[in-house]
Amino acid sequence: MNDADVIDAEVAADDTISFSRHGYERRRPTWDDTDMADVAGRTVVVSGGTAGVGLGASTSLAALGAHVVMLGRNPDRGAAAVQEVTAATGNRDVEWVPLDLASLSSVRATAATLLQRYPRIHALVNNAGGMWDTWETSVDGIEMSWATNVVGPYLLTELLLDRLAESAPARIIEMTSGGAYSQRLTLGELRGEEDAFDPKATYSRTKRAQIVLTELRAAELADRGIVAHVTHPGWTDSPGLRESGAMQGFIRRFESDFRTPEQGADTAVWLTSAREPGRSSGLFWHDRRPRETHRTEATRETDEDRRELVELLRRTCGLSA
Repeated sequence: MNDADVIDAEVAADDTISFSRHGYERRRPTWDDTDMADVAGRTVVVSGGTAGVGLGASTSLAALGAHVVMLGRNPDRGAAAVQEVTAATGNRDVEWVPLDLASLSSVRATAATLLQRYPRIHALVNNAGGMWDTWETSVDGIEMSWATNVVGPYLLTELLLDRLAESAPARIIEMTSGGAYSQRLTLGELRGEEDAFDPKATYSRTKRAQIVLTELRAAELADRGIVAHVTHPGWTDSPGLRESGAMQGFIRRFESDFRTPEQGADTAVWLTSAREPGRSSGLFWHDRRPRETHRTEATRETDEDRRELVELLRRTCGLSA
Protein backbone atom coordinates (compact mmCIF):
# COMPACT_ATOMS: atom_id res chain seq x y z
CA MET A 1 0.00 0.00 0.00
CA ASN A 2 1.49 3.38 -1.00
CA ASP A 3 1.33 6.63 0.99
CA ALA A 4 -1.73 7.88 -0.87
CA ASP A 5 -3.63 4.67 -0.10
CA VAL A 6 -2.74 4.89 3.59
CA ILE A 7 -3.94 8.48 3.83
CA ASP A 8 -7.09 7.66 1.87
CA ALA A 9 -7.97 4.73 4.12
CA GLU A 10 -7.45 6.82 7.25
CA VAL A 11 -9.77 9.65 6.23
CA ALA A 12 -12.42 7.96 4.10
CA ALA A 13 -14.08 6.33 7.11
CA ASP A 14 -14.79 9.71 8.71
CA ASP A 15 -16.56 12.27 6.55
CA THR A 16 -15.81 15.00 9.08
CA ILE A 17 -12.18 14.64 8.05
CA SER A 18 -12.57 13.35 4.50
CA PHE A 19 -14.95 16.06 3.27
CA SER A 20 -13.28 18.91 5.17
CA ARG A 21 -10.20 20.92 4.29
CA HIS A 22 -8.17 18.56 6.51
CA GLY A 23 -8.80 15.61 4.19
CA TYR A 24 -7.79 17.73 1.21
CA GLU A 25 -4.66 19.06 2.91
CA ARG A 26 -3.53 15.56 3.89
CA ARG A 27 -4.04 14.14 0.39
CA ARG A 28 -2.76 17.09 -1.63
CA PRO A 29 1.00 16.41 -1.21
CA THR A 30 0.58 12.95 -2.80
CA TRP A 31 -0.88 14.25 -6.09
CA ASP A 32 0.96 14.69 -9.35
CA ASP A 33 -0.12 17.69 -11.47
CA THR A 34 2.30 17.15 -14.32
CA ASP A 35 -0.29 15.73 -16.75
CA MET A 36 -2.77 18.63 -16.39
CA ALA A 37 -1.14 21.00 -18.88
CA ASP A 38 -2.90 19.56 -21.94
CA VAL A 39 -5.95 21.73 -21.22
CA ALA A 40 -3.99 24.81 -22.32
CA GLY A 41 -5.68 26.45 -25.28
CA ARG A 42 -8.77 24.27 -25.01
CA THR A 43 -12.22 25.78 -24.49
CA VAL A 44 -13.86 24.93 -21.17
CA VAL A 45 -17.37 26.12 -20.27
CA VAL A 46 -18.12 26.45 -16.53
CA SER A 47 -21.66 27.09 -15.33
CA GLY A 48 -21.87 29.11 -12.13
CA GLY A 49 -18.30 30.11 -12.91
CA THR A 50 -18.41 33.55 -11.33
CA ALA A 51 -18.63 32.62 -7.62
CA GLY A 52 -17.79 29.91 -5.12
CA VAL A 53 -16.54 26.58 -6.42
CA GLY A 54 -17.21 27.66 -10.00
CA LEU A 55 -14.97 30.69 -9.63
CA GLY A 56 -12.33 28.49 -8.03
CA ALA A 57 -12.53 26.13 -11.01
CA SER A 58 -12.44 28.99 -13.51
CA THR A 59 -9.36 30.47 -11.84
CA SER A 60 -7.48 27.17 -11.70
CA LEU A 61 -8.34 26.29 -15.31
CA ALA A 62 -7.27 29.74 -16.49
CA ALA A 63 -4.00 29.30 -14.61
CA LEU A 64 -3.46 26.10 -16.63
CA GLY A 65 -3.89 28.11 -19.83
CA ALA A 66 -7.44 27.06 -20.75
CA HIS A 67 -9.84 29.30 -22.66
CA VAL A 68 -12.45 29.66 -19.91
CA VAL A 69 -16.06 30.63 -20.59
CA MET A 70 -17.92 31.37 -17.37
CA LEU A 71 -21.72 31.20 -17.34
CA GLY A 72 -23.85 33.12 -14.82
CA ARG A 73 -26.89 35.29 -14.29
CA ASN A 74 -25.47 38.62 -13.16
CA PRO A 75 -23.66 40.81 -15.76
CA ASP A 76 -21.89 42.88 -13.11
CA ARG A 77 -20.68 39.77 -11.32
CA GLY A 78 -19.65 38.29 -14.68
CA ALA A 79 -17.54 41.31 -15.60
CA ALA A 80 -15.96 41.35 -12.13
CA ALA A 81 -15.18 37.63 -12.32
CA VAL A 82 -13.50 37.99 -15.70
CA GLN A 83 -11.36 40.80 -14.32
CA GLU A 84 -10.57 38.82 -11.15
CA VAL A 85 -9.55 35.64 -12.97
CA THR A 86 -7.50 37.54 -15.55
CA ALA A 87 -5.66 39.49 -12.84
CA ALA A 88 -4.99 36.35 -10.79
CA THR A 89 -3.70 34.23 -13.68
CA GLY A 90 -2.51 36.57 -16.42
CA ASN A 91 -4.72 34.63 -18.83
CA ARG A 92 -6.73 37.05 -20.97
CA ASP A 93 -8.64 34.27 -22.73
CA VAL A 94 -11.45 34.41 -20.16
CA GLU A 95 -15.04 35.33 -20.98
CA TRP A 96 -18.54 35.52 -19.50
CA VAL A 97 -21.82 34.51 -21.13
CA PRO A 98 -25.24 35.03 -19.48
CA LEU A 99 -27.18 32.00 -18.28
CA ASP A 100 -30.15 31.44 -15.97
CA LEU A 101 -30.42 27.70 -15.48
CA ALA A 102 -33.92 28.07 -14.00
CA SER A 103 -35.23 29.29 -17.37
CA LEU A 104 -35.35 26.87 -20.28
CA SER A 105 -35.52 29.76 -22.74
CA SER A 106 -32.35 31.22 -21.19
CA VAL A 107 -30.62 27.84 -21.46
CA ARG A 108 -31.53 27.61 -25.13
CA ALA A 109 -30.32 31.17 -25.77
CA THR A 110 -27.04 30.48 -23.99
CA ALA A 111 -26.47 27.27 -25.94
CA ALA A 112 -27.12 29.15 -29.19
CA THR A 113 -24.59 31.82 -28.20
CA LEU A 114 -21.96 29.23 -27.31
CA LEU A 115 -22.47 27.33 -30.55
CA GLN A 116 -22.24 30.54 -32.56
CA ARG A 117 -19.10 31.83 -30.86
CA TYR A 118 -17.02 28.72 -30.30
CA PRO A 119 -16.28 26.26 -33.10
CA ARG A 120 -14.81 23.93 -30.48
CA ILE A 121 -15.96 23.20 -26.93
CA HIS A 122 -13.71 20.67 -25.27
CA ALA A 123 -15.24 20.47 -21.80
CA LEU A 124 -18.45 21.41 -20.01
CA VAL A 125 -18.39 21.72 -16.22
CA ASN A 126 -21.96 21.68 -14.87
CA ASN A 127 -21.17 23.35 -11.57
CA ALA A 128 -24.05 25.77 -10.88
CA GLY A 129 -26.72 24.73 -8.41
CA GLY A 130 -28.59 25.67 -5.29
CA MET A 131 -30.82 24.67 -2.39
CA TRP A 132 -34.17 26.35 -1.77
CA ASP A 133 -35.58 26.54 1.75
CA THR A 134 -39.22 26.61 0.63
CA TRP A 135 -41.22 25.28 -2.31
CA GLU A 136 -40.64 27.61 -5.25
CA THR A 137 -41.06 27.01 -8.96
CA SER A 138 -39.19 28.34 -11.96
CA VAL A 139 -40.68 30.39 -14.78
CA ASP A 140 -41.35 27.02 -16.42
CA GLY A 141 -43.21 25.69 -13.36
CA ILE A 142 -40.42 23.37 -12.21
CA GLU A 143 -39.39 23.09 -8.55
CA MET A 144 -36.33 25.32 -8.25
CA SER A 145 -33.77 22.81 -6.96
CA TRP A 146 -34.60 20.44 -9.81
CA ALA A 147 -34.79 23.28 -12.34
CA THR A 148 -31.35 24.62 -11.43
CA ASN A 149 -29.45 21.48 -10.47
CA VAL A 150 -30.77 19.00 -13.02
CA VAL A 151 -33.23 20.19 -15.68
CA GLY A 152 -31.31 23.27 -16.85
CA PRO A 153 -27.92 21.52 -16.91
CA TYR A 154 -29.45 18.51 -18.69
CA LEU A 155 -30.85 20.68 -21.46
CA LEU A 156 -27.63 22.68 -21.80
CA THR A 157 -25.61 19.48 -22.08
CA GLU A 158 -27.94 17.97 -24.66
CA LEU A 159 -27.78 21.12 -26.78
CA LEU A 160 -23.96 21.12 -26.70
CA LEU A 161 -23.41 17.38 -27.24
CA ASP A 162 -22.76 17.55 -30.97
CA ARG A 163 -20.22 20.35 -30.54
CA LEU A 164 -18.47 18.42 -27.79
CA ALA A 165 -18.34 15.34 -30.04
CA GLU A 166 -16.93 17.44 -32.88
CA SER A 167 -14.25 18.66 -30.45
CA ALA A 168 -13.35 15.19 -29.14
CA PRO A 169 -11.67 14.16 -27.00
CA ALA A 170 -14.12 16.03 -24.78
CA ARG A 171 -15.43 15.85 -21.23
CA ILE A 172 -18.59 16.51 -19.25
CA ILE A 173 -18.09 17.07 -15.53
CA GLU A 174 -20.97 17.26 -13.01
CA MET A 175 -20.62 18.79 -9.55
CA THR A 176 -22.62 16.75 -7.03
CA SER A 177 -22.68 16.58 -3.23
CA GLY A 178 -22.05 14.07 -0.48
CA GLY A 179 -25.72 14.55 0.33
CA ALA A 180 -26.44 12.15 -2.53
CA TYR A 181 -25.42 9.33 -0.20
CA SER A 182 -28.49 10.03 1.93
CA GLN A 183 -31.19 9.80 -0.75
CA ARG A 184 -32.68 7.42 -3.27
CA LEU A 185 -33.65 8.70 -6.70
CA THR A 186 -37.29 9.78 -6.40
CA LEU A 187 -39.01 12.21 -8.73
CA GLY A 188 -41.97 13.61 -6.82
CA GLU A 189 -40.78 17.21 -6.86
CA LEU A 190 -39.93 16.97 -10.56
CA ARG A 191 -43.50 15.83 -11.17
CA GLY A 192 -44.76 18.89 -9.30
CA GLU A 193 -45.71 17.16 -6.04
CA GLU A 194 -45.28 19.90 -3.45
CA ASP A 195 -45.83 17.54 -0.52
CA ALA A 196 -42.65 15.67 -1.51
CA PHE A 197 -40.53 18.76 -0.83
CA ASP A 198 -37.96 18.99 1.95
CA PRO A 199 -35.01 21.39 1.50
CA LYS A 200 -32.13 19.05 2.25
CA ALA A 201 -33.75 15.86 0.94
CA THR A 202 -34.86 17.50 -2.30
CA TYR A 203 -31.39 18.95 -2.87
CA SER A 204 -29.81 15.57 -2.17
CA ARG A 205 -32.18 13.83 -4.58
CA THR A 206 -31.10 16.22 -7.33
CA LYS A 207 -27.51 15.34 -6.53
CA ARG A 208 -28.35 11.64 -6.73
CA ALA A 209 -29.87 12.35 -10.16
CA GLN A 210 -26.59 13.91 -11.33
CA ILE A 211 -24.72 10.70 -10.50
CA VAL A 212 -27.29 8.60 -12.37
CA LEU A 213 -27.18 10.86 -15.43
CA THR A 214 -23.37 10.69 -15.49
CA GLU A 215 -23.45 6.90 -15.51
CA LEU A 216 -26.04 6.88 -18.31
CA ARG A 217 -24.10 9.42 -20.37
CA ALA A 218 -20.90 7.44 -20.04
CA ALA A 219 -22.57 4.46 -21.72
CA GLU A 220 -24.33 6.55 -24.37
CA LEU A 221 -21.31 8.64 -25.37
CA ALA A 222 -18.57 6.03 -25.28
CA ASP A 223 -18.29 5.93 -29.07
CA ARG A 224 -18.44 9.73 -29.53
CA GLY A 225 -15.14 10.64 -27.89
CA ILE A 226 -16.78 12.16 -24.79
CA VAL A 227 -16.14 10.99 -21.24
CA ALA A 228 -18.43 11.91 -18.35
CA HIS A 229 -17.54 12.10 -14.67
CA VAL A 230 -19.15 13.44 -11.51
CA THR A 231 -17.35 14.82 -8.47
CA HIS A 232 -18.07 15.84 -4.89
CA PRO A 233 -16.15 18.98 -3.81
CA GLY A 234 -16.25 18.28 -0.09
CA TRP A 235 -17.43 20.84 2.43
CA THR A 236 -16.60 23.99 0.51
CA ASP A 237 -17.33 27.60 1.38
CA SER A 238 -19.66 29.24 -1.14
CA PRO A 239 -22.30 31.99 -1.35
CA GLY A 240 -25.02 29.39 -1.97
CA LEU A 241 -24.16 27.54 1.22
CA ARG A 242 -24.06 30.75 3.23
CA GLU A 243 -27.47 31.85 1.93
CA SER A 244 -29.29 28.60 2.75
CA GLY A 245 -31.43 28.79 5.88
CA ALA A 246 -31.53 25.00 6.08
CA MET A 247 -27.72 24.84 6.35
CA GLN A 248 -27.10 27.40 9.10
CA GLY A 249 -26.67 24.73 11.80
CA PHE A 250 -24.17 22.91 9.59
CA ILE A 251 -22.27 26.15 8.99
CA ARG A 252 -22.05 26.94 12.71
CA ARG A 253 -20.74 23.46 13.46
CA PHE A 254 -18.23 23.00 10.64
CA GLU A 255 -17.32 26.46 9.32
CA SER A 256 -13.75 26.24 10.56
CA ASP A 257 -13.32 23.02 8.54
CA PHE A 258 -14.58 24.37 5.20
CA ARG A 259 -12.45 24.08 2.09
CA THR A 260 -11.62 27.13 0.01
CA PRO A 261 -13.35 27.36 -3.39
CA GLU A 262 -10.09 26.42 -5.10
CA GLN A 263 -9.71 23.34 -2.89
CA GLY A 264 -13.31 22.33 -3.52
CA ALA A 265 -12.84 22.77 -7.26
CA ASP A 266 -9.60 20.80 -7.43
CA THR A 267 -10.99 17.45 -8.51
CA ALA A 268 -13.30 19.03 -11.12
CA VAL A 269 -10.27 20.83 -12.56
CA TRP A 270 -8.25 17.62 -12.51
CA LEU A 271 -11.07 15.70 -14.20
CA THR A 272 -11.25 18.39 -16.88
CA SER A 273 -7.53 18.61 -17.56
CA ALA A 274 -5.62 15.47 -16.59
CA ARG A 275 -4.95 12.45 -18.78
CA GLU A 276 -5.84 9.76 -16.24
CA PRO A 277 -9.60 10.49 -16.00
CA GLY A 278 -9.74 10.66 -19.79
CA ARG A 279 -9.13 6.90 -19.83
CA SER A 280 -12.36 6.09 -17.95
CA SER A 281 -15.94 7.33 -17.86
CA GLY A 282 -19.02 7.35 -15.63
CA LEU A 283 -17.23 7.45 -12.28
CA PHE A 284 -17.97 9.36 -9.07
CA TRP A 285 -14.84 11.09 -7.74
CA HIS A 286 -13.75 12.80 -4.54
CA ASP A 287 -10.24 14.16 -4.07
CA ARG A 288 -9.02 12.63 -7.34
CA ARG A 289 -10.11 9.11 -6.43
CA PRO A 290 -13.16 7.14 -7.61
CA ARG A 291 -15.69 6.55 -4.85
CA GLU A 292 -18.65 4.30 -4.24
CA THR A 293 -21.95 5.74 -5.49
CA HIS A 294 -24.02 4.10 -2.72
CA ARG A 295 -23.29 3.37 0.90
CA THR A 296 -26.50 1.44 1.47
CA GLU A 297 -28.85 -0.57 -0.72
CA ALA A 298 -31.69 1.69 0.41
CA THR A 299 -30.47 4.43 -1.96
CA ARG A 300 -30.02 2.19 -5.00
CA GLU A 301 -32.33 2.99 -7.92
CA THR A 302 -33.83 0.54 -10.39
CA ASP A 303 -33.48 0.51 -14.16
CA GLU A 304 -37.07 1.72 -14.32
CA ASP A 305 -36.19 4.67 -12.05
CA ARG A 306 -33.41 5.61 -14.48
CA ARG A 307 -35.65 5.35 -17.52
CA GLU A 308 -38.32 7.44 -15.85
CA LEU A 309 -35.78 10.14 -14.95
CA VAL A 310 -34.61 10.48 -18.55
CA GLU A 311 -38.13 10.34 -19.99
CA LEU A 312 -39.36 13.01 -17.59
CA LEU A 313 -36.35 15.24 -18.24
CA ARG A 314 -36.72 15.00 -22.01
CA ARG A 315 -40.43 15.74 -21.81
CA THR A 316 -39.85 18.67 -19.46
CA CYS A 317 -37.13 20.09 -21.73
CA GLY A 318 -39.20 19.63 -24.87
CA LEU A 319 -36.74 17.17 -26.39
CA SER A 320 -37.62 14.18 -28.55
CA ALA A 321 -37.89 10.81 -26.85
